[in-house]
Amino acid sequence: MRLATNLTLSILTASALIGCKAENQNAAGVSGKTVFSSGTAAIGGPFTLIDETGATVTEADLIGKPHLVYFGFAYCPDICPTSLQKLGAAQTLLREAGDDVGYVLITVDPERDTVEKLAQYVTFEPFPKGLRGFTGTAEQIDKAKLAYKISSTKSAFDGGPVAEGANDYTVNHSDITYLMGADGKFADYFYSRSTPQDIAVRVRQELMKSDK
Repeated sequence: MRLATNLTLSILTASALIGCKAENQNAAGVSGKTVFSSGTAAIGGPFTLIDETGATVTEADLIGKPHLVYFGFAYCPDICPTSLQKLGAAQTLLREAGDDVGYVLITVDPERDTVEKLAQYVTFEPFPKGLRGFTGTAEQIDKAKLAYKISSTKSAFDGGPVAEGANDYTVNHSDITYLMGADGKFADYFYSRSTPQDIAVRVRQELMKSDK
């Protein structure tokens, strides 16, 4: 229990709330150490959302093969596309094995990230092929965020509160990608300093594990 708790705290520390426009635009591509887990953490759990085709999805849709799960939003100008591009680069490094991995973006901005918006966004060329986008009601998204220990908050671009009904705002959120095993359980995580190479190596290890 102590190991799981400490691991969860490490993840939360690595995924501190950040603005979605980085001070350093190269920050998400700087090489760093990926933290590998030797135990389990309380990451993941039940959710009911809607994918980019309008179909209902649950945590059961992440079972059967490893998945890389990222929380972000389509209107993010910097951090989210950089993180998703890294997943695309990792998929390329994995070659054929990259097709044996699922890639999921869960929005933290359900008010603007409609099914139609996500259907367009997930097809951007630098992102991983086959990327899926999940949205839902604010309550459904909050439940998914809670399950994955993700924090997010809306703010005006000047850092102030968002006026009621305003559609021009940003969302500060945890910048973290989770690797979930083929059994749907937490396996590892990556943050801003993780490189595509870090991700590809760890995912390949997970694929070998799931093949046994």
